Amino acid sequence: MSKVWREIADPKKHSDYMSTRNEGGMPVAASRDNLIEKWVYFADVCNFTFQFASLSQVQECKMYFSKSVHPSTKEEGHDLEHYWHPWYSKLPKGINKGVKREKVIKALEQILTKWGCP
Repeated sequence: MSKVWREIADPKKHSDYMSTRNEGGMPVAASRDNLIEKWVYFADVCNFTFQFASLSQVQECKMYFSKSVHPSTKEEGHDLEHYWHPWYSKLPKGINKGVKREKVIKALEQILTKWGCP
């Protein structure tokens, strides 16, 4: 069973892994206004916790997992450096196949239904 939740964005606690290629991600940006809450979204699926800095990242991830076949992640000029790989290259092995892929899509849809647009 997957679990989804959200927390108020805290740059000291949360990282943005999708908008950068740095290994540890970058701290999320805090809200500019104290009256407007900025959220970080989580999905714990198949013993892996996804962390998203925005709903658009959730949608991007859902689009990625909606495809059953993915192109090679090998890029020119970045053969040896592990921290140059995009976020989807750092996912656990086998999570984007079969039943696990379906569970991830279902969890992402839960996030979008609860806090965004389906």
